[in-house]
Amino acid sequence: MMRGKLVAAVTLQPVRFDTSVLPEDEQFSTYASGIPNWDMSRPGSGAFAARAMIWRLESIVVAQLHADPACYTRSAERIRADRTDHFYVNYHYRGRARVDCGQNGSVSGPRSLLVLDTRQPCHMEVDTIDEISLAVPRHLLIDRLEGFDPHGLIASDGLASLLGSTLRATCATLSKLGPSHVAAVQRVLLDLVVETLLEALRAAAARTAREEELASRVRAYIDRHLGDELDVATLCRALGISRSNLYRSFGEPGGVLRHIQARRLRRMQAYLSEPSETRSISALAHATGFRDKSHFTRAFRKTFGVAPSEFRRTATAPDAPDAPRSPPASSDGSAPERYRTWLRDIS
Repeated sequence: MMRGKLVAAVTLQPVRFDTSVLPEDEQFSTYASGIPNWDMSRPGSGAFAARAMIWRLESIVVAQLHADPACYTRSAERIRADRTDHFYVNYHYRGRARVDCGQNGSVSGPRSLLVLDTRQPCHMEVDTIDEISLAVPRHLLIDRLEGFDPHGLIASDGLASLLGSTLRATCATLSKLGPSHVAAVQRVLLDLVVETLLEALRAAAARTAREEELASRVRAYIDRHLGDELDVATLCRALGISRSNLYRSFGEPGGVLRHIQARRLRRMQAYLSEPSETRSISALAHATGFRDKSHFTRAFRKTFGVAPSEFRRTATAPDAPDAPRSPPASSDGSAPERYRTWLRDIS
């Protein structure tokens, strides 16, 4: 993905770049030197194939690029050090990019759109790729995006496909146009980019809202049925949802079962902290869904640092200085630390 410096003149004749005319030991370094906004590395050595055609319109830069595998990193340190302030809107026709924008990593595959904000960190591991990239100044996009943050957005449905086709047709046509067409071409591209991003961002927001609502329903069901047999199949059947939707709402497949165990352990903590609770630990564990006492004891000790019997004895002792639920105001520990602990206890 060519992220070169802007050329000064408005022209519809492209700047061309091709590493095949360079000695092998200069190919990657020369390519990287033309991408000043990113720290570059590569998985191998030797020859590095890259070729590009780059057009400067009024305010945006269009780059059509083919490049061998490379890693692109834009760190917080680099962001602080430079004044780069634009978005990259990259349409990938071939190849994959593994993208980490500070949250869960994702993959931009063939025939997909990837949006990056140069004011936010990002790391990419990119396969051999064919793409068209638009470098768009922030002020031309941000006020038209309804408050959405597009950094890391990946889209392949709806208008994204039309944008990909339009970009390819634009690059094939630009050199046949004159300077009088520049404003119109830029306006058409920006309008389509904005509509494409808004479509994808609204869909992502709606999807997130549905997933959060589903996760809330699942958590509520789990809390009401902690003493029952609970597994993925039971939850899907009871709530009428698919496994894929259940996993998606919890981030990963193992997240559901970990949440069930965590809630059971919190319920047991509450039982064992209550002086009026007279049932045995075994009976309480069974009522909370733990069918194997030894498994429960190991899990409880791992979570709370003591055996269930010791926890109960300490937590219910009259005026116990070490009672874990309600530390006295004069106990050690900062206020923020206590606050976090208390919030965790009631979660």
